[in-house]
Amino acid sequence: MKSTNTYRRIRKGKAMISTLLLGIAISSLLLGEQANAQSIATSSTSSVTREQQDPFLGALGAASDEDVYDDLYEGHTLAETARRNNKNPQAIIDLQVAQMNEMLTQRLIDGTLSPDTYRAQKEELTDIITQSVYGQHPYNQ
Repeated sequence: MKSTNTYRRIRKGKAMISTLLLGIAISSLLLGEQANAQSIATSSTSSVTREQQDPFLGALGAASDEDVYDDLYEGHTLAETARRNNKNPQAIIDLQVAQMNEMLTQRLIDGTLSPDTYRAQKEELTDIITQSVYGQHPYNQ
């Protein structure tokens, strides 16, 4: 019984880590060098908000990627992290959906995604991200 619970916690931890990695990947792909330059330029400016420096961390109310990673590793969802930091989980969903839509649109424009695939992925995007934010993965059951 104990080994089954441990195995489930490990699987849940891996699922949560994949969620974090998705968020970081989206932020990195969309912000790229602009984010790096902005964080260096604004690190000494106290008037710059966390949301401006890193929209993902700002939406979660988290101080760093490491804090989010630790929360996910401990089995918390992004929604729980946001609520604990007095943030609305819907803001994370909205942010990630917007970022992924932008990436899908760019891939369509670049010709690396067919119109049919673009429509299909766009159609299921909100559900997939919502499930991810709330930790509702089929392999977590």
